[in-house]
Order: sequence, then structure tokens, then C-alpha cells
Amino acid sequence: MKARIDDLDRRILSQLQRDCSLSAAELSERCGTTESTALRRWKRLIRNGVIKQQVAILDGPAVGVPLMMVVLIRMTREGSSNSVPLMRRMAEHPSVMQFFHVTGTIDFVAIIAVSTMADYEAFIAEALEVDSHLATDTNVVIRPLKLSLAMPLGK
Repeated sequence: MKARIDDLDRRILSQLQRDCSLSAAELSERCGTTESTALRRWKRLIRNGVIKQQVAILDGPAVGVPLMMVVLIRMTREGSSNSVPLMRRMAEHPSVMQFFHVTGTIDFVAIIAVSTMADYEAFIAEALEVDSHLATDTNVVIRPLKLSLAMPLGK
């Protein structure tokens, strides 16, 4: 079910996507409403599942994880019995930042972060080479140009 959100909700969400550490007072000031209304709306957006998670976005190199890679995964043998174990491994692997099931010539896309190329090789061995029906292509990110999970807030 799609949650109903109004213009005030959109303003609140816009501010929280920029900085989820705002206090209710700061949020209310930026959104043009009272503190109690801002807090009540914020909690409702969480309760209704509009806000799925509130996280800090870290600088990889600053925390010792300088390598980011885009791993394209293709199933060479179709079927959910082949993809379920992969989806479970990827969801549980600590190096996987994002994982998508996609359409087209590729079946899955994983965004991973690792400290070294040896860590990348270990990831491949642990998460992907255990399945003979997977083909992969990896692109190393030279420089992230935009890192965001902000959702566009149209009407």
C-alpha cells in the first residue's frame, strides 16, 4: 500500500534525506511547522515504512575501505532455485553495500566496498565462485561522483 504523504511530509523527508541527525526543533524550523508536528510526522513516516532506515554515510577511505566496485552478475542457468542462495549470500555479506535484481542482459548488480584487492578476491571466492552457473564482470570505481540514497520527492 502506498503511504499518503503531503507537502509537509515531503519537506520533512527532504530535510531528513540531507541530514537525519536533525533535532525536532531544527527540523520544525527548516520545514515551517511546530516542533511537536514535525516530531509526530517524523515518527509516523517511520511507523508507516516511508522512512526505512536512518544511517550515516561514511567516507570509505577515511575508515580504511578505499575500494568500491560494481559487480555485474549473470545467471548462466535460470531459475529461482539458483538465484535464492545467491541472494541470501549477497544480503548477508558485509562487503555488499547495495544489491539489485535487474532486467536486461545482466540479472544482478552488486555495489561492494573492500579494503584491498585481496579482500575483493576473497569476496569473489566466498560469494560468487561457489556457484558454477554465475558469470561476472567487475568495474572498479575510480572516483565516486555522487553517493546518495536520496529519493526524488515528486508529487
